[in-house]
Amino acid sequence: MKIIIQSIKNYFKSKKERGLEPVFFEKIGDQKTSRDEMRENLIKALKRNGWTIKK
Repeated sequence: MKIIIQSIKNYFKSKKERGLEPVFFEKIGDQKTSRDEMRENLIKALKRNGWTIKK
């Protein structure tokens, strides 16, 4: 099995060439962002894209 790792730019380029668009791709944090902030940012991003969160 061969695993291919692509850069983000190449990923989007290959999607566009095949006529596909990513559903969403948002940055939720970086190395300095705390784990709790990343979780909250992820939840907000998912809700903006139509997901529902069950508690």
